[in-house]
Amino acid sequence: MPQPFMFLTWRSVWQTPLAARRTRISSSPRSSKAIGSIATLSPGAFSIAPRSLTARGYAPRFYRTVVWYIVPAHGTAGGMVSAPTLGRRRQRRSGEREKSIRAAALRIFRQKGYHAASMQNIADAVGLYKGSLYYYVSSKEELLVRLFEGRADQVLGELRVITDGTGTCTEQLRAMVRAYVLGVLRNLDSVRVYLHEEHVLPPAALRHVHAEQRTMRDLFEGVIGDGMRDGTFVGTDPKLAALALLGMCTWVHRWYRPRGRLTETAIADDFAERAIRMLNV
Repeated sequence: MPQPFMFLTWRSVWQTPLAARRTRISSSPRSSKAIGSIATLSPGAFSIAPRSLTARGYAPRFYRTVVWYIVPAHGTAGGMVSAPTLGRRRQRRSGEREKSIRAAALRIFRQKGYHAASMQNIADAVGLYKGSLYYYVSSKEELLVRLFEGRADQVLGELRVITDGTGTCTEQLRAMVRAYVLGVLRNLDSVRVYLHEEHVLPPAALRHVHAEQRTMRDLFEGVIGDGMRDGTFVGTDPKLAALALLGMCTWVHRWYRPRGRLTETAIADDFAERAIRMLNV
C-alpha cells in the first residue's frame, strides 16, 4: 500500500532537460495523472514541467519547473532524509544565498554607487532572475539597510572590551586606535559604502547609524578625557581630539591599497603611535 506523504516545501527553478530527467516529471500539477502519481513516489523530490511544453514535446535548453520536496508523513523510508533535516538544509542554502546577495550588493554599490546600481545588476551577479531576487529582499533600499545593520558591531565590541579593561589611558588609546584602523582596512568596501551612501538611508536606519557613530566617539572621548584630567595627555577639549583622531583613522580608506607597500598591521601600529604622540606634545 502506498505510504502517505507530506509536502514539505516547493520552489520554482530553471532546469535543463537533463536535470529535470533526474527527477520524476508529470505534465501538470492539476492533472489526475500528477495527483495520482504523488502517492507512489519515493520520498525526495519531483518536478512538474509546464503542460504547454510537455504536451507539444518541446525541449528547450532551459525551462521553468516547480520542484516539490516530499517526505513520509511518519518517519522515513529507505534511509531517506527527514523533514527537519531537509528544512535545515533549505535554511542553510537560503542563508548562503542571502550572504552572496549581500556581498554582491556591497560590491556593486561600491562600484556603481547606490543610485546607479539596479536590482537587475545584483540579480545578474548572483545568477538569479530579477523576480527571484525579490524572494530574499523586497527592495534596493532594504538591501542597503541590511548592509548597514551591524556594520560597526565588531569594532564597537572590541573598543568596549578595551575601555572596560585595566590598562592606562595611553595603553587603552593605543589599542583603540589600532582596533579601529584594522576595522577600516579589513572592511574597505563596507566602509566606503557606509561613508558615501548613508545619506540615502531611511530615517530610522540613519538614526541608528548616527547612534553608532556617537557611541564610537564617546568611547574615544572618554579615554582621552581621562588622560587629559590626570595629565597623561595635553589639551582641554577631549571631544575635539576624539573627532580629529577618528577623522585621521577613517581617511585611510581613501588611499590604502591591499597590495601596497605597507601591511594592514603596520599601518594600524603606526597610526596608534601617532595618536599617542599627538596627545603628548
